Amino acid sequence: MARTVHGQRLAPQPTELIDRNQNMEFQFDGRRVNAHQGDTVASALHAAGVSILSRGFKYHRPRGFLCGAGRCPNCLVNVDGVPNVRACTQPVRQAMNVRHQNAWPSLNLDFLSVLDRLQWLMPVGFYYKAFHRPKFLWGLAQRVIRRVGGLGTIDIDADPVTTYRHRYHHSDVVVVGGGPAGLAAALGAAEQGVGVTLVDDQPALGGHLLFNSRHFGSINLSGLPDLVDGSGPEVASRLVQQVIESANIEVISGATVFAQYQDNLLPILHGDELVKLRAKSVVLATGTYEVPLQFQNNDLPGIMLATAAQRLIHLYGVKPGNTAVVATVNDQGYQVALELLNSGVDMAAVVDVRPTYSHGLEAATALISRGVPLLTGHAITHATGKNRVRAVVVARQNARSPDSSVSPITCDLVCMAGDFQPANALLQHAGGSLNYNEKSGEGIPHDLPNGVYVAGEVTGVHDLASSLLQGRLAGLEAASLVSDPGSIQEEIGRVQQRLNASETESGIIPSSPVSAPPVAAPTESQGKKNFVCFCEDVTVKDISQAIEEGFEDIQMLKRYSTATMGPCQGKMCLKALVGLCAQYTGRTIGDTGGTTARPPVQPVPLAALAGPSHMAVKRTPMDQNHRELGASMVDLGPWQRAHSYGSPQEECLAVRQRVGIIDVTTLGKLEVTGRDAGALLDKVYTHHFSNLRVGRIRYGLLCSDNSTIMDDGTVTRLAEDRYFVTTTTGNVDLIEEWFNWWQAGTGSCAHVTNVTSAYAAVNVAGPRARDTLTKLTDVDLSEQSFRYMRSTQGDVAGVPAILLRIGFVGETGWEIHVPAEYGQHIWETIMEAGSEFGIAPFGLEAQRILRLEKMHVIVGQDTDAVSNPLDIGMDWVVRFDKEDFIGREGLKLASERGPRNKLVGFIMQNGQVPEDGVPVVSGGKPIGKVTSARFSPTMHKGFGLAWVPAELAQDGTQISILVNGKPRPAHVTLQPFYDPEGERLRQ
Repeated sequence: MARTVHGQRLAPQPTELIDRNQNMEFQFDGRRVNAHQGDTVASALHAAGVSILSRGFKYHRPRGFLCGAGRCPNCLVNVDGVPNVRACTQPVRQAMNVRHQNAWPSLNLDFLSVLDRLQWLMPVGFYYKAFHRPKFLWGLAQRVIRRVGGLGTIDIDADPVTTYRHRYHHSDVVVVGGGPAGLAAALGAAEQGVGVTLVDDQPALGGHLLFNSRHFGSINLSGLPDLVDGSGPEVASRLVQQVIESANIEVISGATVFAQYQDNLLPILHGDELVKLRAKSVVLATGTYEVPLQFQNNDLPGIMLATAAQRLIHLYGVKPGNTAVVATVNDQGYQVALELLNSGVDMAAVVDVRPTYSHGLEAATALISRGVPLLTGHAITHATGKNRVRAVVVARQNARSPDSSVSPITCDLVCMAGDFQPANALLQHAGGSLNYNEKSGEGIPHDLPNGVYVAGEVTGVHDLASSLLQGRLAGLEAASLVSDPGSIQEEIGRVQQRLNASETESGIIPSSPVSAPPVAAPTESQGKKNFVCFCEDVTVKDISQAIEEGFEDIQMLKRYSTATMGPCQGKMCLKALVGLCAQYTGRTIGDTGGTTARPPVQPVPLAALAGPSHMAVKRTPMDQNHRELGASMVDLGPWQRAHSYGSPQEECLAVRQRVGIIDVTTLGKLEVTGRDAGALLDKVYTHHFSNLRVGRIRYGLLCSDNSTIMDDGTVTRLAEDRYFVTTTTGNVDLIEEWFNWWQAGTGSCAHVTNVTSAYAAVNVAGPRARDTLTKLTDVDLSEQSFRYMRSTQGDVAGVPAILLRIGFVGETGWEIHVPAEYGQHIWETIMEAGSEFGIAPFGLEAQRILRLEKMHVIVGQDTDAVSNPLDIGMDWVVRFDKEDFIGREGLKLASERGPRNKLVGFIMQNGQVPEDGVPVVSGGKPIGKVTSARFSPTMHKGFGLAWVPAELAQDGTQISILVNGKPRPAHVTLQPFYDPEGERLRQ
């Protein structure tokens, strides 16, 4: 029977989020844990006395409750089979099953913790330096590293627990952040009658006010009367009540805005829903993250951020520990110490790195009166303990003498009231920039994008009155972009005037009571296991060593050390990383800069991005015919196509020897009309099309601005001002948009119409294709009258059709496009007409084999994001005699430089068939890649296309290709494998 874990709660707190009348129970590693409605997994575990939540990524050291807000890696657990769930934000559900991650066999006894003693084997960047000699060693080491590395494990056999939905939403003003500045911004904008959406990632609005018991006196705030006079929770309650009562404000709490894209597109993860929110203006009141302090063993369970301890006390009624030491760099630490004392925690000491605390600090006076030692000018050098902190050793700041250390202070709780790092990632996503402010030690927003406003602590302000004023001002300005700005300007002026009165000489608006000095790196002896990045187990020593090895640029230092690249995305470690980089390189923090903020701000499940499993399925008009013929269907983008009707090999032989028919309805089809239609096509294609004669077809290749291949297809001129264009199945929407973009950019008199769904299409090919179709049309299909790459319009089986004579599969054939409603009729009629000639339907797989025998390229399979027409041997389709076309300059440079790699054909010499994507090797090293490979029923050999270095792109060159992991011989061929002269498709 599972053992029940019991714990001790504090007396009910005025601001707690739990309902003590609603008892719940869940399992953690097989033990029953009691909880209340409103608890998070982490708060319930802490209340139950569980101190270890996880193990470190690299050294497998025990890790406990750290931030309490879902911003650190310490609380990652597996919940009901879902890995990497943040325990400190995951609400408890009845009977949920929570398991630890990254430890074996248990959290308390992890055999891999031996790595903590083997750090000399794993210095910073060790995977770039070690296990490379002898060669076989890396193969062994790689498997071990991949097995040991990582955190959660995905169970690929488990049914998805959550099905995510997607929803689109629009709002006039979006406020991100539910703290005091965000609440004030939402109220300010809503007063002007605009629609406001307020998004916050915490379960309840109010931000830090919810767990800040400090009393705020009456403050004169323009437009916010009688809101600020009381404790933090009281102020929060008044603000939240006004927000709730406003008919113009929609609140989405417990939701994460994880990016900000162009034109104020904000993706929001809210439970099992991904909201794609578009706003006219955005207010970012995202606040700050409290960050850990640096000292040896600063990762032990029981060492947490000061705000985390406050959350446990005030929001969940949990006693953080029994005996505490508060380490602080600002006045906040004294308030936290007083709150701990009031909650029944014994205060062993307050350790303040500053020479003295602020004059008249009431919390300090109260602590002294209650006998709490205040050690100013001191810092923690290291903590001791195994699975939980047991004591800390402190010393005077900058002391050199051996006796400068104080005797160890016994404790089971260390609260770090550290620096603050502005949560400015969304601002950077939007295109905003930052300037480092020496006084506050924070990056201050500078040069805001149009329609984006900031307010509160994210601006470097740590003062309630100024945060509220900034929020109100930002809300009013955001509303002015939506409604009549004239009616708002007077109020904006009043608020701005009140805010300006708070300016300090240094230019910070207003001055911050937080006095946080820059990060001071401990000495080398202290920094042995002094963690900078808790996600990746990066220490101060690692940073120092990386810089000594030459990685002095902050961006390179990040990549080499992997600091800031874990689940927290730098929230806990970026400030320390930048400070250490500046210190070790002798630069200022401003000169050092920061790393690039990239979306997502917070890890997002791939299932949330993918959305619901339901996808609109497109079926051709002949779909039922394929299924009745026993076709196996395959998804190709949104379309379902016939993969094969039994044996692809037999289908190929039917086309080569008799006649075959394939459904090609899924081809993208565009009509380009107008007097400038030809000029537009000349612009976007590499070939000439304005000089294409009516009734002629020309192969077309489109390149992007950087000269890489986008798509290919055919272009048919149906009339002087009308072209019929085909594209690949998956790219038609992109190409339609591309055409329209350049039509608008060039001012062409041309119109682009997507007619993909208007036409059904079949390709009839083979030696008896002409005989089959002649029975169904009056169009003269003779070789003399209807030549290769010609087109006409006429009736087929009594249906008006566009007939194109093309040869993708290498045989005489016609592509026939008819109105979609006649697709089934055309298919059945052609099948009946060809029955005497042995007609057979062929599917996608047979088509790919047939086209491969002709060395016809499939864009996206045989090409990639850097392929250009010259590399794939299509020089003939690029016309440099044209004055201009998209990609021309890049192709000219590529032509002058010559290709580094080329796409060639190959034939296997031993009958084996390699898989698509396997490497071409030389001397055991990859030098190229197979793009397509099949067995040819015509040649009875394995063959395909592959990228090889240009010097090997010669007929007959011997190459080696991996087949089942072993190199097998093949030789290069530059001519099509089948009918190299093209005689059969021209017959």
